[in-house]
Amino acid sequence: MSGSGDDDNKGLSADDLALIAAVVVVIGDILGLLAVLAARNEKSEDESAEAQVSGRKSRRKKKKRTST
Repeated sequence: MSGSGDDDNKGLSADDLALIAAVVVVIGDILGLLAVLAARNEKSEDESAEAQVSGRKSRRKKKKRTST
């Protein structure tokens, strides 16, 4: 991967490892962001569904109470 290394060194250099680690961190950050966005979207859908259900309950005719 590294063009400036010696021919004897067949492994990864420190720069190569740092680049790979940075890519892994960026991928992890993107997955974390997607998880937060999905959770926010799910929460807003739950709240809107709850509002619709509570709105339906309030549309029901209220029974008149008779005084005894």
